[in-house]
Amino acid sequence: MKADKAIKKHTAIKYESGNSKIATVSSKGVIKAKKSGTCYIYVYAQNGVYEKVKVTVQ
Repeated sequence: MKADKAIKKHTAIKYESGNSKIATVSSKGVIKAKKSGTCYIYVYAQNGVYEKVKVTVQ
């Protein structure tokens, strides 16, 4: 990718917490810790691709 090209923000990304008692995630992807523990944050793209990220709150 050339550095002079602007990267467009993908508008159809959804974030979801696997356990909102441990951590929540905003529509912009900002994670907020609630209490100690481990959970997954899921990120879904419009084209069906998704990823999960393990989050540990101490």
